[in-house]
Amino acid sequence: MPTQLKLVGIARRLVLLLGVLCALPIVVICRTISPWLCIRFGYFTADRIGHFAFDLEYYLSERYESEGHQQFLDLFFLKREPANHQLALMARRQLRINPLVEFLFRANALVPGGAKFEVIPSRETTASRDKDGVFYRTPVQLAFTDEENDRAKEYLEEVGCDDPRKIVCLVARDNAYLNSLKLKRDWSYHSFRDTKIADYRDVVQALVSRGYWVFRMGKQVNDPLDIDHPQAIDYACSQQRSDFLDVWLMANSFFSISTGLGLDSVSDIFRRPQVFVNYLPLMDMEAWGRYLTVPKILSWADTGRHLSLSEQIGHSSLNAYHYKEHGIEIRDLSQTEISDAVLEFEARLTGKWQPSEDEADLHERFWKTMKAHPDFSKYHGWIHPDARAGTQYLKDAQKYLFA
Repeated sequence: MPTQLKLVGIARRLVLLLGVLCALPIVVICRTISPWLCIRFGYFTADRIGHFAFDLEYYLSERYESEGHQQFLDLFFLKREPANHQLALMARRQLRINPLVEFLFRANALVPGGAKFEVIPSRETTASRDKDGVFYRTPVQLAFTDEENDRAKEYLEEVGCDDPRKIVCLVARDNAYLNSLKLKRDWSYHSFRDTKIADYRDVVQALVSRGYWVFRMGKQVNDPLDIDHPQAIDYACSQQRSDFLDVWLMANSFFSISTGLGLDSVSDIFRRPQVFVNYLPLMDMEAWGRYLTVPKILSWADTGRHLSLSEQIGHSSLNAYHYKEHGIEIRDLSQTEISDAVLEFEARLTGKWQPSEDEADLHERFWKTMKAHPDFSKYHGWIHPDARAGTQYLKDAQKYLFA
């Protein structure tokens, strides 16, 4: 078996070399005609749904804004197998995507001045973050066909959902999906982002009591939702789960609840409101949309003292070992804390939120502290006027957050 794999690897490299050599004359021709037609070569990393979804919509939104200016003929290929084939299908409806473009892309890099003729995904330029408010300024670019919308409505009728406007999607991260990839890689450094679906029972029951249909999302999950209510749909554990419905439900939800993972980028690109709970690190919070965020609770292991907001920002790491090495303990939010955040967000969206006297001051202090940190521009640029931390969280934590 090792010998066979080695031979396959050699064969792939030979094909790549031959393809690039054949592509070089084509690239030279493209450069020659560039004063009249600028042909560019690009790619999308398709194996992680968050980057794939965001980068597609970001490119399309920027292209929408640039209409009437310099025109390009852009050709793309997809790096690695798509994490979601519905997204790949939607991309191919609007973009010129072909695996042979990889040869052109690589050949272009060999010719001096190639950067002008490249299209690099947002993952490489902005870490798939909308720092310029592009999504705020442009309409949604990716679209479903009438047949796809009809197919989704048939599914909703099948599960008994009679009001698509009352869909809430719940995405609670665990380690099931990454482990299912069966790659020779240790994913434990992501463990600090995992949560237990049982901690969301109270908020799901509160939402269904208000007439919402809650769809628990996920491609692979460890545990069932385990709520006996016809409007609490454990879609992630159902036989109807599909790449198509993964995208359609997130794209058409009234709002979604997420702990911060790839699938919530689908709600992001379709400009749907989101509430993030058990989110870490806090500095990494998404702030270019109508979002509300409440992080996990951090405290010093030796004293039990909670970290101030400045201290949390100073320990903005995406590696679980960082927190352990620096003596920081991480506590998941309680069911009450999760419910406070989600129900505040629901009240804001429905116009029922009654602001308290000190609310504006707390949010102002929060953003002032965030913006004062030297790393703020690394994560943020334009801030949506409705991006905020949870109000109850700020009230409960103000004694140590702003210490």
